[in-house]
Amino acid sequence: MLKKKKSDGVRATFRRLWPYLRKYRRRALGVIFLGAIAALGSKANLALLKPLVNLLFPEQAAGESQALSQLDEFDLWLTQVLEGASVLGLSPIGSKVVLIGGGIFVSALLFSFVQFTFLRVSRMLGVRMIADLRQDLTEHVLSLDLAFHSRRRLGDLLSRMTQDVSDSLRIMLLVVEEIIQEPFNIFAGLLMAYFASPTATIGLLIFLPILAMPVIKFGPKVRRRSAASQARLGDTTQALTQMFSGIREVKVFRMEQREADEFRDANTAFVAQTDKMVRTQALSQGITNFFAYGGIGLVVGLIALVNTWVPLFSDAGSMMAFFAAIGVTSASTKRLSKAISTVYTSMGATQRVFEVLDIRPEIQEPQHPKPITGVQNSIHFRGVSFSYEDSSDLVLKNVDFEVPQGSSIALVGESGSGKSTLLDLLARFYDPTKGSIEVDGTPLPELGTSGWRDHLAVVGQRPFLFQTTLRENVRYGRPEATDQEVEEACESAGLGPFVDSLPDGLDTPVGEAGTRLSGGQAQRVTIARALLKDAAVLLLDEATSALDSASERRVQVALDGLMEGRTTFVIAHRLSTIRDADRILVLREGVIIEDGDHAALLASNGHYARLWRMQAEGEQLS
Repeated sequence: MLKKKKSDGVRATFRRLWPYLRKYRRRALGVIFLGAIAALGSKANLALLKPLVNLLFPEQAAGESQALSQLDEFDLWLTQVLEGASVLGLSPIGSKVVLIGGGIFVSALLFSFVQFTFLRVSRMLGVRMIADLRQDLTEHVLSLDLAFHSRRRLGDLLSRMTQDVSDSLRIMLLVVEEIIQEPFNIFAGLLMAYFASPTATIGLLIFLPILAMPVIKFGPKVRRRSAASQARLGDTTQALTQMFSGIREVKVFRMEQREADEFRDANTAFVAQTDKMVRTQALSQGITNFFAYGGIGLVVGLIALVNTWVPLFSDAGSMMAFFAAIGVTSASTKRLSKAISTVYTSMGATQRVFEVLDIRPEIQEPQHPKPITGVQNSIHFRGVSFSYEDSSDLVLKNVDFEVPQGSSIALVGESGSGKSTLLDLLARFYDPTKGSIEVDGTPLPELGTSGWRDHLAVVGQRPFLFQTTLRENVRYGRPEATDQEVEEACESAGLGPFVDSLPDGLDTPVGEAGTRLSGGQAQRVTIARALLKDAAVLLLDEATSALDSASERRVQVALDGLMEGRTTFVIAHRLSTIRDADRILVLREGVIIEDGDHAALLASNGHYARLWRMQAEGEQLS
């Protein structure tokens, strides 16, 4: 399970996102500049609206004795500039209308292009930032140790890495688009309104903060409920992942209806939790709309009433420009409030992403790892005990043995005796709870994990293949290997006749998780992968368990050649495959109860001898 970390809300979220914006700070500055130019320039047309209206209604034009506002001064200057202008033989008034209208058209065209550039750059900035976040998240999850991956719920993790990251993109886009530009739009609208009527604009400023109150009040609640909704969505993804991963079992046991019912329960819980978030968000938006429409109407009515007592506008053009300005200001304020509300909605998803990024690996790397060139002398398990984090029971208890370089050691025992755990510790998927594992006298934690694993090759009891070709699955053991080396590894693993029978040979796709291959064929591919790696230490966990007798003999010959001169750990239930091991350890409940070679253990007539006789009798009966 992933632990939730307390967050400080908006400030904490943007502090975590800041490094992704800082990387593109030059682009961000360009976005701010373009947003300001587009916002301020698009409102400049309001200045041309006043002289155009006054040309249409000359009887409402300002008198010379009236105090002039900034727009009145601009109107007088423009009138002087256009005085005597003639367009296509039109009257002076007609010529002014055409020229001012053309100015509005050219201005709109110019600043629309600026707006296009702003949107394109800002949205791609958001996409680049979220791509970086997704990359960091993927690399971080890959870097986490096996302890994390053994506890995590795959569906919930996939939900965080896909849906939650996508929802985080909404924050990025809103930050670099709406939340950057809309304040400039509000400022430009208020500026034009002030130029038209300073007194009326001051009255309007008292009202505007009210529009932000619903977002401030309901935003944190939306964020909390959004996080809960995303968690429920993760539950539904987990249900789907588990269902389709085990589709064979679902079909065999005819559990389709049960799985569908369990998914319906998870889906219903998601809908119910999302409804709480949507209800809060809708209430916030509803109140904002009420203030926006009802409040603006009330303000306009008050302004109209005051204007009957004290003239607030010098002429019809000023009044038209003012109301157009407060109209765009109101619209921009609503868009900004909606954007902030959406940010709160998406913050729950973003926090779930950073919960994963905050997880630290349990396997700690040394600051200055010691170099390693393989095993020169021996590998020593020195008093090793181990228990998993969620259990107090020891899986291994004071295990102590030494394996000389180049020798083979077999691990025998019932399921749950600790054999696979011992190999996991050697691969440093986990660290011992007590004791140490030493390579040539150096404890594993002092070696770099990556450097140590470069000298390991593992063949597990459950073969896993990637959804690509046979060739690429084998080459996964050593990406720089040549085609000839890949073919030789396949031949050594007993894959030659099978590969020759395929129309596309090694370029044949294996299907998802190797579903187009039999279990034995898939296992031989993983053996070829280990052969190709040519590692100094081999970990073979039931490496031949999925093979038939004929294939097992062929592969065992290849493994015998591979094991020569290399330090090899072998787990096998078929005792016939490990009879030639240099040393055999018999484990029971995490304790080594017998130690010796095949002949010595048979002579001691202990647990190993009994297992050998039982298997020999079973083979005779079969």
